[in-house]
Amino acid sequence: MFGRCGRALFLMTLLAGCKTENGVRIQSQVDTFNQAPNNEVDILWVVDDSNSMLEEQAALAEGFAAFADQLEASDTDFQIGLITTSFEYDNVERGKLVGDPPFLTNADLDYEAQFIDRATGVGTGGSDKEKGLEAAVYAASPFNVAPGGINEGFIRSTAQLLLVIVSDEEDCSDAGALEGQDANACYGQREDLTPVVELVSDFRALKPQENLVSVGVIVGFSNPCEQVIFGERYLEFSRLLGGVQGSICSQDWAPMLGSLGLNATGVREDFQLSKGAQADTLVVSVNGVEVASDATNGWTYDIPTWVLTFHGTGIPPRGAVITVEYEVDISKREPEAPLTE
Repeated sequence: MFGRCGRALFLMTLLAGCKTENGVRIQSQVDTFNQAPNNEVDILWVVDDSNSMLEEQAALAEGFAAFADQLEASDTDFQIGLITTSFEYDNVERGKLVGDPPFLTNADLDYEAQFIDRATGVGTGGSDKEKGLEAAVYAASPFNVAPGGINEGFIRSTAQLLLVIVSDEEDCSDAGALEGQDANACYGQREDLTPVVELVSDFRALKPQENLVSVGVIVGFSNPCEQVIFGERYLEFSRLLGGVQGSICSQDWAPMLGSLGLNATGVREDFQLSKGAQADTLVVSVNGVEVASDATNGWTYDIPTWVLTFHGTGIPPRGAVITVEYEVDISKREPEAPLTE
């Protein structure tokens, strides 16, 4: 049993305590995060290949250079693979990486052009029951990346794993529950879909250390543009993993792809706290040295989403330990996802 003032929750390391001031019970919290220890990253892109994705695939292709620039500037040792959201159970090659070779590396001088060819070449004739989350976990599963598997060699034991999902519709991962039904069942029978928390658990299990998995999604927010559907499950998946979120309705994809590229290097900017913080009580340290609140070269805190963001020279380097001490805002039971444009 956990007491009222502490639960065993872990991002990296979480400590909680209670005290009383003037008869008011105050809960204090310490969250500890770690930047990834090395420059190795395996990046799995999941690109929606349904019939409404032509413009979005083109926008991804146009903005991909901003992602690649971050990888190259940090001398990241990467492997990039791509699958689609089509995940038909009668297809023995479901979850197989697109292209030959099946994944691209920093040794491939033309990797940008090859990635763009793959991202646009998947076309728009895929399934209208998009199962991006289920497809991603399956593609990166140990039996598929082991010798003899369909994605042999893609996941390295020492590397970080970054998942990036691009879709203009909602996730329909159902583990076969809706088999034989049309795409309307994805929305009318949501109770039959695999719970997002289970998919998060499956994804985390792909790596022995939680700080070696991260996620970014480019999907529809709560008030999406024309022909785009709210990607609520994708956003929940990202929120539960403290991931990066971008709107698929954006006119210019370069800024969000640049942020994803920085995330891919193992140098994260954003860290979601385990509890809502009273903003004026935050004390943030990197490798034991306190960092000031500053929107240029320090950190800022977004109260609704519980996200602490570092900026400029304040962004913690690889291998850094980030400690965040604060008093809990007990009025904030759950964080909000950034669901507005």
